[in-house]
Amino acid sequence: MSMTTALTGLNAAQADISATSNNIANIGTIGYRGSRAEFADVYSASPFDVSRTTVGSGAQLTRIAQDFSQGGVVATGNRLDLAIEGPGFFALRPVSPDPGMTAGTIYSRAGAFTMSADGTIVNASGQQLLGWPVSGNGQALTRAMDMAMPMQIPLSMGLPSATTEVTLGVRLPSDPAMAGAQGAVPPTAAFDPADSTTWAHRTAVPVIDDMGNAVEAEAYFVRMANPSGTAPETEYEVHLVRDGEVLTASGGATLTLGADGLPLTGTAPFDFTGTDGDLTLDLGGAMLTDAAFSVASVTQDGVTPTGLSAIDIDSTGTLWASYGLENTVAIGKLMLADFPSPQGLRPTGGTGFAATATSGEPSVGTAGATGLGLVRSGALEKANIDLTDQLVNLISAQRNYQASAKAMETSSSMMQTIINIRN
Repeated sequence: MSMTTALTGLNAAQADISATSNNIANIGTIGYRGSRAEFADVYSASPFDVSRTTVGSGAQLTRIAQDFSQGGVVATGNRLDLAIEGPGFFALRPVSPDPGMTAGTIYSRAGAFTMSADGTIVNASGQQLLGWPVSGNGQALTRAMDMAMPMQIPLSMGLPSATTEVTLGVRLPSDPAMAGAQGAVPPTAAFDPADSTTWAHRTAVPVIDDMGNAVEAEAYFVRMANPSGTAPETEYEVHLVRDGEVLTASGGATLTLGADGLPLTGTAPFDFTGTDGDLTLDLGGAMLTDAAFSVASVTQDGVTPTGLSAIDIDSTGTLWASYGLENTVAIGKLMLADFPSPQGLRPTGGTGFAATATSGEPSVGTAGATGLGLVRSGALEKANIDLTDQLVNLISAQRNYQASAKAMETSSSMMQTIINIRN
């Protein structure tokens, strides 16, 4: 009997050491909740036993209790690092191993988040942070748990539109000797983008397609006439190549510049057509100079969606995103959850917990609502572990283990003594 009693003491001390060792191992784990082993004594008695002389049968582990007290909050500077100051848990949607299965919600105090490639806010395990859609002023449109969705930040904002007009301010050389590699004026061969002897100058042109993507495009200038005593004009033929296709100029595209270097003709935009639509090229700002070919200015009317420039999360969990120089836009509001009995939560690993019948159903709401803490962006909650306490507990558990081992040794000696008497 005393042998088994001592064995329960060894098992209890071992469980205490394991729980303490786990706390020490996770002292650097963000959002970790400390735990402790709780025990109860064991009595084996019948109705006919005398209670005042009943000897206990050892100890048993009743539960590993979680400590849900507030941990220390440290600033990180990363906007997607979040800490809850007060009660509550982040709600996370785990990645199901089977696409056909729906995994249950995970609750955690660890707020080290980042953005995935599609803008979804996730933690290191790929679990998605849940929240609600909001109106323009940041107010949640619903507070129903089944309406929560992964928080996703659009990486761009706005509708794209294709380029239809390009304005190009070029500076063309007045000196015929600076006509690039063009073989003759006018060239003896037909224009060919791949043959530099058929054109004098070339420049890239900014063009955007209807999806907002940049398209490779170039403008070519073919010198057709040099100035002379009887004809002081300089003449260029303009060609436009878009995505490898030589566009057709409706009515021709000839730029004529006078002796003062300013355009005489070609001030009206040139219209080009191609398989991907029409494109207008305005060269009204062209002029002759005594320097090499250059581009002084260029504009185009295509629109690309504005990229994400900044994000911010306020204390109530509202996520705001800024795009370029536009005003900030409310994207969503974080959902926080709490439980009637957090001690009943089941640890799932990765600083996460799952709801059980013992914990009760989660009550959800926004940060700062009744019973829920505030969200602090750019900070993380450390493990709520005091290393000094854990080291003292470890020493105490070690002594308890040694004492139980001594009790077992004593019981073994007594049994050996009885065996020796019989012999």
